[in-house]
Amino acid sequence: MIQMTRTTLALIAIVGAGGLVPAKAQARGAPGPGNQDGFQFELGAGAFVGPDYKGSSDYRVMPIPFASIRYTRGDRYVALDGPGLKANIVSGGDFELGPLITFEMGRDNDIENRTVRRLGEVDDAIMAGMFASKRIDLDGSAGIEVGAQVLTDVSGTNDGMTAKFEVGYNRFLSQRTMLMIGASTSWADEKYMQAYFGVTPVGAAASGLPVYTAGSGVENVELTAGLMYRINERWSALGMVNYQRLLDTAADSPIVHFEGSEDQAGIMFGVSRSF
Repeated sequence: MIQMTRTTLALIAIVGAGGLVPAKAQARGAPGPGNQDGFQFELGAGAFVGPDYKGSSDYRVMPIPFASIRYTRGDRYVALDGPGLKANIVSGGDFELGPLITFEMGRDNDIENRTVRRLGEVDDAIMAGMFASKRIDLDGSAGIEVGAQVLTDVSGTNDGMTAKFEVGYNRFLSQRTMLMIGASTSWADEKYMQAYFGVTPVGAAASGLPVYTAGSGVENVELTAGLMYRINERWSALGMVNYQRLLDTAADSPIVHFEGSEDQAGIMFGVSRSF
């Protein structure tokens, strides 16, 4: 049975990784606290190198401080992990289902690309919906998890809806070191796509880009790989890389086609401490 720290999971989410990892199991004999009823706390920090905004070919370095608070009662839990709040409302061990709230980064005015900057800001959004996941333990040191989530904007930023399917595989290479591999694909409706990839007549006049109305479709596919090292009972370190390919109307957008790239990549390193 295998265990990832809550901070590690949330750092993965911050990067945008598609892979899921079993969240309940612990490597036999591995150091570190197990899952217990009551409150659990973790703090983490790291750095992420990734695109300036959705579809950008410019990259920036971003610090990622993090805090996690989780309350567990049996199989059920409520967790504030980094930019997301989720709760498992079912008992069943390997199956989880519940509400999910996440934070969607927008596009601000300090981006490097001057043409896209003239399109104006896209505010950060709050997305809310449901998630479900199923974990399959292969043996004492490996596992697979498949999951899906459906979210809708509740902040009035993009007024859109998204759906995501993801699968993850992980294996302990040693008592302290875990390999993680994940893949995911995301779909979005036309309102979401238009908010991040569309060009309005006003935006076209300001930027020189052609008017573009984005439709619904598969926004991206993504691959992720990483290593987690359990330093001791309290401390863990994580390194991760991910690659994302924009598709459909996202890839066809002038923001991407003329001023950016369909290929999006990221790299992250972080450390965490449990309490």
